[in-house]
Amino acid sequence: MNYKKLLEPYKIDMLDALRRFVQIPSVYDEKTITKEMPFGKDVNDALTYVARLGERFGFDVDRCDGYATELTIGEGEKTIGIYAHADVVPVTGEWKYGPFVPTIENGNIYGRGTSDDKGPMIAAFYAVKALKDNGLLRGYKVKIVVGGDEERGSSCLDYYFNNLKKEAPTYGFTPDSDFPLIYGEKAILDFWPTLNVKIPHVKSLKGGVATNAVCDKVQIELDSASEYISYLKNKNVNFEVNGNTVTVIGKACHGSTPELGVNAALIALETLGELYNVPEILLIGQKLKDSSGKAFDCYTHSDLLKDTTFCVGMISYDGSKLTFSVNFRYPENVNPKAVISKFDSTFAVKSTPKGEPSHYLLFDPKSKLVQTLLEAYRAESGDKKSEPLTTGGGTYAKHAKNTIAFGALFPGRESTMHEPNEYMPLEDFYLSAVIYAHAIDLLGKLK
Repeated sequence: MNYKKLLEPYKIDMLDALRRFVQIPSVYDEKTITKEMPFGKDVNDALTYVARLGERFGFDVDRCDGYATELTIGEGEKTIGIYAHADVVPVTGEWKYGPFVPTIENGNIYGRGTSDDKGPMIAAFYAVKALKDNGLLRGYKVKIVVGGDEERGSSCLDYYFNNLKKEAPTYGFTPDSDFPLIYGEKAILDFWPTLNVKIPHVKSLKGGVATNAVCDKVQIELDSASEYISYLKNKNVNFEVNGNTVTVIGKACHGSTPELGVNAALIALETLGELYNVPEILLIGQKLKDSSGKAFDCYTHSDLLKDTTFCVGMISYDGSKLTFSVNFRYPENVNPKAVISKFDSTFAVKSTPKGEPSHYLLFDPKSKLVQTLLEAYRAESGDKKSEPLTTGGGTYAKHAKNTIAFGALFPGRESTMHEPNEYMPLEDFYLSAVIYAHAIDLLGKLK
């Protein structure tokens, strides 16, 4: 089967569908939550868009009480599950184009969600549609499940399986990570340290938009900003000024790779601590710059899932209490309670975990599912060298049985997930659809 030829007629429609999808600013919005829209109006609009796309092409559609949109096609006892998400992280940083104005330049499509996860979702959808249109869905069904709360912990998929009692797939994948595929994911736990402290001249401090992204801006309100401004200039810190409010500017990136960002929260703590002689916050600002945990004796490594990471995503200070979030990702040989206890004693803080940890995931690299997805990737990409990966990212694979993260970031490509100017190369967008069509066809033929 020539899967590239199979997908060729769909390129124009795929791109149009992605443009329309990206135009929906599907960020969680607490102000517009209702029983029917558990994640707010904009996320609901995105899930409605997916539902209408499915209805238009003959899929059975279930809105899943507003938590997700399920599209089903085909018949048979075997189920191939595809799990993607419609929600996106909030917009941060400086954008060359409007984040919800999809723009094509130099062979890339720019916009929030193009790579995480709207582009890969549309690619997978058209892969299924192409197989359906050509009579290749025989003896099995495909369920495309698009959730609305992946970026905040995947409550959408938990509701789908645990409340609605939806069936687990025979085989599944989530197009929300890297190629060739991810067979192991670190565990994840968010915790919130607090510290009672007085920072001279600082009235308030606030920054960050998500726990799973490096804090890229912190607004600091001071009683008089002139001394701090002079200090920042001497330190060559990137900042903006509005009266006595100083905004320290860093660079956002995904919480699984905090070493690739510039953390404005830590810069703020280090500079304020040094200038105003506050050793408690100076220690936090200096030590947490080492996101592996080595600098504060909380580092662990395993051969399978590699290193621990600590990402400060959100921060606030009200004049007497400092609070910040730590997105902690760790391998299979870590006791998270022991790490948090060590963290608290090192920094003289009191930490509160948020919810239960997302436990680590490991598949046998020789399993049918891993080998079948790898076969499809290698056949269509021509890449015979890249091997299956483990990652610090957390995907729907932890919430759906028999499911693996599969694309759509190709080896060697820049990842802009959770960053300003997020984009996806159009070449990769189209090729991922080809790979997904091949993979679904192979999985459907497995006994």
